[in-house]
Amino acid sequence: QEPVAFKAINAGVVNGTWVLLQNCELGLGLMNEMESIINKLKDNMEPNFRLFITALPHPEFPLGLLQMCTKVTNEPPAGLKAGLLRSYTPGVMVDQDKIERVDTPQWRQLLFALCFLHSIVQERRKFGPLGWCIPYEYNNGDLQSCILFLEKHLYNGPISWSTFQYMVAAVQYGGKITDSLDVRLFRIYAEEWLTDSLDVRLFRIYAEEWLT
Repeated sequence: QEPVAFKAINAGVVNGTWVLLQNCELGLGLMNEMESIINKLKDNMEPNFRLFITALPHPEFPLGLLQMCTKVTNEPPAGLKAGLLRSYTPGVMVDQDKIERVDTPQWRQLLFALCFLHSIVQERRKFGPLGWCIPYEYNNGDLQSCILFLEKHLYNGPISWSTFQYMVAAVQYGGKITDSLDVRLFRIYAEEWLTDSLDVRLFRIYAEEWLT
């Protein structure tokens, strides 16, 4: 991907366009050269040129590049309620248009269940090895993929619960999980919360005895 990145940067410098390089923690070789590349090009740089770099935290990411950049961090919200509210914030994940996209009560119930599940797995990371045996970088992309799969699945007819649970627990989120205990925990979450029991009027996403 480095030749493509160099071509985009050179074109942006000349034309004054914006360039976005994503997932740069996977291209540390290019990032190590980026500081010198920018210093060489800055004298002939169009004033409107902007270079955006996205990356997950990495201990070997070049410090010099970080120091010369304006940094913006995106951290998960603190608390389960805050996580749910963020998922339902217009422009972030679930807005009114998405809520009304599939005209069935089941769609809205499962949307909430997915957002609840996403907030739970994000919140567990704060407890270190008590939350997950291995820390995983879950993000909004995982939730978005699950919502998109659910939407297409409902358009094709009645939902297959085993398929839906597998896609969420073993593919979308589970594709990042490597520890067997974490795999089992996520599978239990899916089996408990992503089921036809959501249609039952008295369904609770938690058991009342858990609160005593």
